[in-house]
Amino acid sequence: MRKQLLIYGASLLVSIAARAQSGTERFAREFSFTTENDAYLFHKNDAYYTNGFLFSLKTAKERRGKKIVKAWELGQMIYTPLIRKTLGPADIDRPYCGYLFLKFSETTFPGNRSVLQFNGGLGQVGDASFGESVQNSYHKLLGYGRFTGWQYQVQNALGVDLGLTYAHTLFEDSSWIKFMPVVEANLGMVFTNAKLGSYLCIGSFENNANSALWNARVQAADATTRKNHEIFVYWHPEVIFQGYNATVQGGMFSKGTGAAVLKDPTPVMFQQSWGICFAQGRWTTQFALVFQTREAESQKDPQRYGSAQVSYRFR
Repeated sequence: MRKQLLIYGASLLVSIAARAQSGTERFAREFSFTTENDAYLFHKNDAYYTNGFLFSLKTAKERRGKKIVKAWELGQMIYTPLIRKTLGPADIDRPYCGYLFLKFSETTFPGNRSVLQFNGGLGQVGDASFGESVQNSYHKLLGYGRFTGWQYQVQNALGVDLGLTYAHTLFEDSSWIKFMPVVEANLGMVFTNAKLGSYLCIGSFENNANSALWNARVQAADATTRKNHEIFVYWHPEVIFQGYNATVQGGMFSKGTGAAVLKDPTPVMFQQSWGICFAQGRWTTQFALVFQTREAESQKDPQRYGSAQVSYRFR
């Protein structure tokens, strides 16, 4: 834990040194890069959700006096079993799978206490997601061992997904502590699930419509803010009810004709994220630790990973 905190502290200092403007200047666009990997936790296992790269572009708009944040996100996620030197199907407790997707979302703020988000996306699982080639490339670059069972990966399948998220602040005291229940539902060919959770935030933060917690520091019009920066920690526990998961079960309508090893998803999962966020002027940095129970019924261990995000706002 000490090493993780030192690394985040160093990145935080870099972002503070790099910021060029105060929080009073208005920026309507934001570019974000997020990297997720279990290696960030400095443990020896390299398995399950083992790597993710996400790029997003957000813009702020005004509609009938209400703020709207629109976002396009391009991402890739890579999943592997626990045993790296796979000799056969018996060694695969969680399927090999790459997931490449493009998602659009629109977030509105019905008052300062509520958040409503709609999203839709197109996703690709299988070899066409480039999961194997990307993992082999960065493993070779970093000197990591190669997973040897990609011939058993989930077969190619396209999927369309739709999602809805709603959150509402139930308790807030002087902008230093906040409690927000969150409900999320996803229906589609890659992921069908429902999530019930909450955010507990402690620190210095803005109202929801201007907060980095909801990627909402972009502004299309002048806005009244509490302070020129945010710095807070958060805890985000949630229970996830899985209806369908193509990264575990394969394509909903086509499993393919290859040698893919598929599994059954766990009907109920639990996940919790612990994070810290700093935002001022053009910059936001976030770091989170994510702990998740088994995603597939055959999975031997739970999974955990670290997530780091850097965002830059511009006109």
